[in-house]
Amino acid sequence: MKKPFTFAISAISLSLLSGCISFGQDAPKEVMPLGQTSFEQYVKETSQWIERNRRFATPDHQVELSHQVPFEIKPVKPNGKGILMIHGFTDSPYNFHDIANRLAERGFLVRAVVLPGHGTKPEDMLNVTIDDWDRLVDEQTRILSKDVSEIYLAGFSTGANLAVHEAYENKTVDGLILFSPALSVRTSLVHFVPLVSHFVDWLRSPEEAQGGVTPFRYRTVPMQALNTFKESMDSAMWRMSTAQYDKPVLVFMAQNDSIVDTQVLLPLMQKQFTNAQSHFVWYGDTLPEGTVASDKRLSVFTDYLPKYKIRSFSHLGLVYSPDNPYYGAKGSERFCLRDQDEKLLQYCREGRYVWYGSWRENRDGHPYARLTFNPYFDYQINLIEQTFEGKDH
Repeated sequence: MKKPFTFAISAISLSLLSGCISFGQDAPKEVMPLGQTSFEQYVKETSQWIERNRRFATPDHQVELSHQVPFEIKPVKPNGKGILMIHGFTDSPYNFHDIANRLAERGFLVRAVVLPGHGTKPEDMLNVTIDDWDRLVDEQTRILSKDVSEIYLAGFSTGANLAVHEAYENKTVDGLILFSPALSVRTSLVHFVPLVSHFVDWLRSPEEAQGGVTPFRYRTVPMQALNTFKESMDSAMWRMSTAQYDKPVLVFMAQNDSIVDTQVLLPLMQKQFTNAQSHFVWYGDTLPEGTVASDKRLSVFTDYLPKYKIRSFSHLGLVYSPDNPYYGAKGSERFCLRDQDEKLLQYCREGRYVWYGSWRENRDGHPYARLTFNPYFDYQINLIEQTFEGKDH
């Protein structure tokens, strides 16, 4: 999930005054198939549907499809435990490419799903509801539980919301792994989305957003999809706020996350996730007010790493390895901050003198790009293995 709220002000205050907002477009009738009884059937039907309906961003359709479709990685030496991985809003199963491969090496059976409305084109999100997302997660959780002795849910951003919802509802879930969980966001404007979605279809139409797709994610979404995101946020937040959860939960979040209100979430999660094996990893130098700093389940790592030209950590970067070919330290994808000086922007595009961090960070006069990988990636993998194998941290 990235940036839908940063221009929500414009959408709400200017939607009736400007010509850049689209109204009254007909929603497509076809939706991603659900109701499969096996993961193999789900992969087959969903992959066929995506290939048939996708608006491709590049000539290499097969590589592009490989980033979008659900996948499974079977371990060579199974430990009897499985992890269902749920990607973020506007993203794809590729969110978990690095984590899935590493955890499969440690013995976990890993499966990654694609949320209905994703993987094809933004228009396919017009008819998607929160019930579709919850149904998918519940169906695949129950299918995976038949193949393993213990099942865990891993979610990134919106995927974390859906994982929390399922864990509270489905007692067969043995624990959670949450990356940049989007149970609370930094802007109160999200509360206007249900109202605006009745009048406005798009913040930016796909035509205004270069077709609306990249090889990995969407560039834009309809307002109805933002409303569905808000419902996932509200549902997970209500469950967590009103009842404690006593199974192990691992939470990874960044102080300078430009989307998630981590200042609210860390102290609340410390209180509501009560299991002694739970662990909260904070990337930043200042803990939020109300945090129990003495909690032995809390680990704090600085997000200022000048050796690597890292100013702060971002929402997106927590899930990718520094070795990722697209999002890693030497990856081909670079998200340059658009509102920086033209000369700095050019330097950023050329990869010269670039510093990395969150969208909301002070740039200090450097060419600036969003951080898309996690220098502590190996630590995260080790912590996941140690927690769910019952080893000491």
